[in-house]
Amino acid sequence: MLATVNFDSGAREAFAALRRHRPRSPLMCMELWCGWFTHWGPSRRPGTAEAAGALREILECGASVNLYMAHGSTNFGGWAGANRSGELHDGALRPTTTSYDYDAPIDERGAPTEKFWRFREVLAAHAPGPLPAPPPVPPSLGRPVAVRLDRWAPLEGVLDALGGPETHTATPPTFEELDVDRGVVRYRLEVPGPRPPYPLRVLGLRDRALATVDGVRATVLDERDALLGEVAGPATVDLWVESLGRVNYGPRLAEPKGITGGVLHEWQYLHGVRARPAAARRGRAARGAGADRVPAGAGGRGARPVRRLLRGGRAG
Repeated sequence: MLATVNFDSGAREAFAALRRHRPRSPLMCMELWCGWFTHWGPSRRPGTAEAAGALREILECGASVNLYMAHGSTNFGGWAGANRSGELHDGALRPTTTSYDYDAPIDERGAPTEKFWRFREVLAAHAPGPLPAPPPVPPSLGRPVAVRLDRWAPLEGVLDALGGPETHTATPPTFEELDVDRGVVRYRLEVPGPRPPYPLRVLGLRDRALATVDGVRATVLDERDALLGEVAGPATVDLWVESLGRVNYGPRLAEPKGITGGVLHEWQYLHGVRARPAAARRGRAARGAGADRVPAGAGGRGARPVRRLLRGGRAG
């Protein structure tokens, strides 16, 4: 079995480290990270000149190379994935966007970028003959296209039309225990009363939740700040929990989604949880099963665009 190295720059240093462990193995960069994922929020990517310089350095070392990625693409159906920040990849969640363009030499729609042409110049200097001509550029839309969204479905309507069966458990089940791999689960809990206002906190939230109290929107929570605020009893609390993407590298692989620790009202755990998946049970919702049964709203109070509401933006 051959050992290889991955990097975005510093080929000589990486190959020297490989030589220390495998003195006789051929040199190869299995993944030259010539771009990077696009996360929600700021993202750093190698520039065109930087990436072309890294490719040149690899070839000057007489090594083989595989471009990651050579061609960008798209994540469909909630499969975008995520990373964890930090040197050990165990920090804050960094969800990946739907686009997997990656700033690759060939972009998401299949067209060559400036990076493609700079890479081609580098490869031409090491090729035994002329490089083949690139294929024609894929056709694109002739002008920008806008889609006006004038209707939406309330969350409860989506749940009634597409949701799975409701479960009743003592403590909140994870997505995995509900056989849900991605999407949204509504957790409903009852705060007993009469009881004075106490802080309500969600433990082990993964990854994001819209919270309502007695049907009124309260706030949006994430794993870094899962304090709902003070809630008096009796009250019905709904937590619409969304998975923002599965971690696909590092020690946090296979971590569960949903509410993984419980819900505290001051220092008391709330028991008796009703949980119902909204549209994303395994193999079903990503294909839009039952979408024609979702009641559409045309505005007014209580009708909110589902995705924007979960993202915490203004709706309506």
